[in-house]
Amino acid sequence: MKINWVLAESSRMRYAAGSSMYFAQGIPYGLMNIAVPAWLASQGIGAGQIASFLAVIILPWAFKLLSGPLMDRYQFPAMGSRRPWVLGAQLGMTLSFFSLILVENPAEQIGLLMALGLLINVFAATQDVAVDGMAIDVTPVNEQGRLNGFMVFGKAIGWGLTSAVTGIMLVEFGLGITAIAAAAVQAVILLGFMLTLERRGERRLPWSSGETVSERRATNSFGKLVKGLNTVLWSRVSLIVMAIMILDGFIGGYGHALMPIAAINLFGYTTPEWSQLVAVMGLGGAATALALGPMIDRFGAKRMLILTISLVAVHAFLLAQTQYLWENATYVKVMLAVWVLLGPVTMVCMIALAMTICSSATSATQFAIYMSLANLGSSAGSKTYGVLAEQTSYVEAYLLLGAITVAMIAIIFFHRHKPEPSTGRKRTPSYTVGMSNSGGGMYFSGAMRCPKCRSDMEQIVIDGVEVDRCSSCHGLWFDDGELSKLGNKKAAAALDIGDVATGKKQNEIEYYRCPRCAGPMNRLVDPAQTHIWFERCGNCRGSFFDAGELTDLATVSVSDIFKRFVTPARR
Repeated sequence: MKINWVLAESSRMRYAAGSSMYFAQGIPYGLMNIAVPAWLASQGIGAGQIASFLAVIILPWAFKLLSGPLMDRYQFPAMGSRRPWVLGAQLGMTLSFFSLILVENPAEQIGLLMALGLLINVFAATQDVAVDGMAIDVTPVNEQGRLNGFMVFGKAIGWGLTSAVTGIMLVEFGLGITAIAAAAVQAVILLGFMLTLERRGERRLPWSSGETVSERRATNSFGKLVKGLNTVLWSRVSLIVMAIMILDGFIGGYGHALMPIAAINLFGYTTPEWSQLVAVMGLGGAATALALGPMIDRFGAKRMLILTISLVAVHAFLLAQTQYLWENATYVKVMLAVWVLLGPVTMVCMIALAMTICSSATSATQFAIYMSLANLGSSAGSKTYGVLAEQTSYVEAYLLLGAITVAMIAIIFFHRHKPEPSTGRKRTPSYTVGMSNSGGGMYFSGAMRCPKCRSDMEQIVIDGVEVDRCSSCHGLWFDDGELSKLGNKKAAAALDIGDVATGKKQNEIEYYRCPRCAGPMNRLVDPAQTHIWFERCGNCRGSFFDAGELTDLATVSVSDIFKRFVTPARR
């Protein structure tokens, strides 16, 4: 079977690329955030130093928003808008792992270890921003939940396997050999991603043959980026998402500092035992997150997040109130395993919640801000536990974790949005997320996105009517009543400029949300020309036509009679 390496054209390649790059991000997490803290605890390093180590190395993830504007501003279109940044960051992460061989005695060189962990995460966080921006650019709305599931699956597999293997390698071979092995795996992932393309016609490497297909968006100045962000970032729903992200990060960081220290010092685990437990349950969490993707598409990220984060709160309170069972090895193992399992499950819901409110032109910057807030919260959470560790009991530590989680659940319930009625001239809506009568959906502010290829929709005015046309696949969106005004050959020739073959391929995408109001799209057939299939929103009555379909609709020929007999019924 021939492999389609173009991300914009192949859902399989999007899933493969997203999961593999997130797997690469999982490697530093599994080593530096899971295996190394347990290893340090087993060597007698105090909880305060370990918590400080975790708080510092997570900082690049908290400030990765600084790389977002650079990615949106400086691009090399010949290789794709985000792909060059992904390649550069992955190369840097690969090389930076080798620097860990400088640490010979971690107890005496904890500062150097902290600095090198910081460097590794600078490249890991940059790679994450680029991959997320690329995913938003090339992924249809109806695939975002599944893609999030695959990416979280890849990351969970990455940190799960890494924590298990490196937990043993640190004890048996030391940090140097462990770091070289991690760098080798990163290099293999880098070579694999070099084969992909964002869109057909682009170069794989700067010196390769090929050229950018078209200028899909004008180069942004920093002023335009800031202006574009201001239109979407300070909305009510965006501010609520920011608060949710900060609290989710705080809960995760607090738990990541608490759990390995409790496992080693309280429950008597060894470094390999803790790492192997994390690995096994990480794989379970990855599989659960993968299955959760379609459920997010169906029920909405908000509902699924409330469900998963509620389980985190119940877990924390239950663990705090069952101190008499802490000497039961089976009970402790189950409770620690559940904590690890809930990590990737919650993460996929958070990513979906943040991704759906990002506009195309500033996607890398906007999404990076949301994720940076989560990571800033994680750093604060780790440091908070380090400060409280010597002053509180483990029961009190778990009770505080549960209380913070309850506060986050309360904020999530404020996360709602109703579309504003449009008056006068049609206004391009803005990205936000909310619950409509039909379930979870998106409402937009900034450029409307093509529901099939995710490129920006351009507003075209013809005969006094404003129509939205995709800048990439050239699909057409008609608001209610517009199609009847433009269903003639002249208007069709001016509007329908796309490639018919591309339109036929895009026509295979039948299940997606309305790009205008997020309502359900009904699959329809033109009664006069039954070979023309299109989709209409059940709420706002807007219609989407793939490239070539409007021209076909406006032209009646003898061949249409024969097409009626050879075209199968739409099911």
